[in-house]
Amino acid sequence: MFRTILVLDIFNSIVVHAIRGRREEYKPVSDFSRVCDTSDAVEIVRRLRPAEVYAADLNRIRGIGDNFPVIRELSRYCRTILSCGVRSPEDVSNGLMIADTVTIGTENADFNVIREACELNDSKRIDVNIDLMENKILTNTRISLTPLEAVEELNDYPISHLIIIDLSRVGTEGGINIDLLEDVVSCSDHPIIFGGGVRDRSDLETLREIGVRGVLVATAIHNRSIPLEVLR
Repeated sequence: MFRTILVLDIFNSIVVHAIRGRREEYKPVSDFSRVCDTSDAVEIVRRLRPAEVYAADLNRIRGIGDNFPVIRELSRYCRTILSCGVRSPEDVSNGLMIADTVTIGTENADFNVIREACELNDSKRIDVNIDLMENKILTNTRISLTPLEAVEELNDYPISHLIIIDLSRVGTEGGINIDLLEDVVSCSDHPIIFGGGVRDRSDLETLREIGVRGVLVATAIHNRSIPLEVLR
């Protein structure tokens, strides 16, 4: 089954519109959206009725508080993948108390954290994010691998899914890096979810055809390039 997952970037309890990972420029999503006039995360989910969401807790990722009460409430209405700036195995355990799945991002966690988190928790509820900026891994750790080397390294870890996010294309509808994704799919033992630059339904079909198992979408939903039905 191909999964189309609505992204909710949550900062200070409201959903913001993400563009190219430049977090200081994010604005309330209601300033941009053509499908909802609110930036309240729970209200957006109640109105759009997605089957699942990718909730990025930008406060936790930046180390300035959290949005856990909001995300706990979201999980009452749909399946939730939580990105919460994991820095330790305990962060994963805490996240799994409020969400169905926690994804560990390479921005703040290294491979030791990933391995320990899988040992302490149900690894079927753990994903890993490889966040890319200009085709390089975005990280505050000592990870010095190329994207494909990191994908191959993670083949030895019992995670559920591998999420590739091209931050340089997020919010731009700039199209997808097909060559990179084909290489990722061919060398990964884990199913791939992708986000960044997705424009319309034809991009969804292209991703499905090359073997990607799911896609993260936000901008193309809010400007109606992709219809709401695909989320349900």
